Amino acid sequence: MHASLIQRLLVLTVLTVLSGCASVKKMTAGRGVLCAEDWVSYDGKTMPWKSWPVPAGVTPRGVVITIHGLSGAKSDFWYLGEQLPLRGYAVYAYDLRGQGNDPVVAERGDISKATAWQRDLATFHALVKRRHPKTPVFWYGESLGSLIALHTAADLLGNRSDPNGIILASPVAGLRMTLSGFQRFMLETAAKLSPRSRYTLGELAGVDESKIKVTSHSTHGGQMAVTPHHVSAFSLRLLSTVGGMLDENTDSAHRLKMPVLFVASPNDVLSSADQIQALFAQIRSRDKKLLWYTRSYHLLLHDVQRKEVVYDVTHWLDRHIEAIRR
Repeated sequence: MHASLIQRLLVLTVLTVLSGCASVKKMTAGRGVLCAEDWVSYDGKTMPWKSWPVPAGVTPRGVVITIHGLSGAKSDFWYLGEQLPLRGYAVYAYDLRGQGNDPVVAERGDISKATAWQRDLATFHALVKRRHPKTPVFWYGESLGSLIALHTAADLLGNRSDPNGIILASPVAGLRMTLSGFQRFMLETAAKLSPRSRYTLGELAGVDESKIKVTSHSTHGGQMAVTPHHVSAFSLRLLSTVGGMLDENTDSAHRLKMPVLFVASPNDVLSSADQIQALFAQIRSRDKKLLWYTRSYHLLLHDVQRKEVVYDVTHWLDRHIEAIRR
């Protein structure tokens, strides 16, 4: 195979998030264990977690479980953890398997299937519910975390243990770039032939990561240069797995029943405003809301409008807590 053809293939593989096909399965939570700093998921895998409790002597009004994005970590939600407990909401966060704080270094940048992420969330949710049995629990998923939250919530299908609502921050509603049928075929073939092959996003897309704007004042390359949990390369099967989740967005959106809040930016590097609006329109829940932050970019909690985001999220949570109590 000529070098030029290989290079073209690698450039295209960054878009494998559009390829693949995921089957819908009922999510079930394994028993799991919540320890002081680590937790054990449904399959015995141990991962780190963190919480920001409400002040001593205060009974939490609700609990918010956060799910981070690609190459992210639980620490990404420090601002929510700083602000929401002051408003009566405990915040929980855990590190995703296959990302930068995965205790198994060899598994960083890789995932076998989307249901692993989904069952992790379902299990962690069950553990938090056991700790707060009579307290409403909400999810806040950012970027990749929004995909995991969307599909897990859809697959729970009205079970009594469902979250009381989900917040999708910078939802990955699609990609600004598209693939032809032939390109999809080439990418699917590459993922099947060498599923664990890893490439940096810069190598795959042929772009300078230092120019990918993720906040109004920083780039992806700049952020990752100072981020200890940065994942430098991702496997083709991880990217294909995310692609399968994207392909199932519409079906999952149609099956959501709980309240849904979108917090998004029209400047998002991944999804266009039209794509986000289209996904929002597909949400079948009768209780849904979309809020735009026009001066911000992908990482809303790290940008210039983060106070507005927290204010709006708190107001939305308060309204639903009051509705639950009626």
